[in-house]
Amino acid sequence: MTSETLTNISLLLKNRDWAEAEKALDAIDGAALSDRERIVYYDQRAALLRATRRLPEAEELCHTALSLAETIFDADDVRLARVLHNYSMTLDMEQKYEEAIPLAERELAILRKRLPPDSLEITDSVVALAKHHYELGRFTLAREMLEEAIKNYTEKGGRESIGVATCLNNLGRILENKGYNEEAVPLFEEASALREKLQGAHPDTAFTLLNYGTCLAGVGRYKDASQVLIKCRDMYLELGMDDSPYLQAARDNLMLCFNAVMVPC
Repeated sequence: MTSETLTNISLLLKNRDWAEAEKALDAIDGAALSDRERIVYYDQRAALLRATRRLPEAEELCHTALSLAETIFDADDVRLARVLHNYSMTLDMEQKYEEAIPLAERELAILRKRLPPDSLEITDSVVALAKHHYELGRFTLAREMLEEAIKNYTEKGGRESIGVATCLNNLGRILENKGYNEEAVPLFEEASALREKLQGAHPDTAFTLLNYGTCLAGVGRYKDASQVLIKCRDMYLELGMDDSPYLQAARDNLMLCFNAVMVPC
C-alpha cells in the first residue's frame, strides 16, 4: 500500500498538485516505511518544499535523506547519486553554489562509473553541474559543458528535448552576460519554442520566455519583446504564481518596452 501511495504522490507532484501532494505526504505513517521507502518519501517531501519555496526545510530534509542513503547504499550506487542530485539542486535554489558543486561532482562520478557513457542521466548531471559553475561566473567552463551536453542529447534523442531547451537557455544566459545579446536571441527563441511545445504552461517555459523577451529588449526589438513578455506574464498568472519575482521582472521589463515604443500593456 505504501509503494502505491508513493507512486500516486509522484503523479501529484508531476502534475503540480501541491495541496493534494502535501495531504498525501502528511497522511503517511513514517514508522511504517522501510529505509528505501523513507528515502523516496524524503525526496518527494523535499520536491514539494522546493516547489513551494520552503527552501531551508527542503535543505534539511535533503541532508537527512543523504545521511540515510549513505548508510544503506554502496558508495557508487546510482540511487545514492540521485539523492546527491536532489540535494545539490536544492542548494542551487538557495544560491549556495559552492556547496552544491561537490555534491554534483560526486553524483556525476557515480553515474559515469555505473551507467553507459551515452546515458542521458549522465548528461542531465553535467547540465546541472554546469549551472552551478555558470552561477559563479565560470562561463567558459559552463559553456563547454553545455555544448557537449547538447551534442549528447541530439545524438541520443534528437534536437527536440527538454534537455536541449535547458542547454540553449543557459547558453543564451552566458552569451547575454558576456554582452553578446544578438547571438543569445536565437538560442532563447529556440529554447522557448521547445519548452512551449514540450511542456506547455510551465514555470520553466515562463522563465525561458522571460529570458527571451528581456534579451529582445536588450537589442532594441521592443515590439517583439513586448509580445514575448506579455505571453510570459500571462503564463505566470495562469500558473497561479502571482507572487513570483519573475512575474514582477516580466512586468517591469514590459513597462520598459512600453516606455520605449508606447506599446499598450
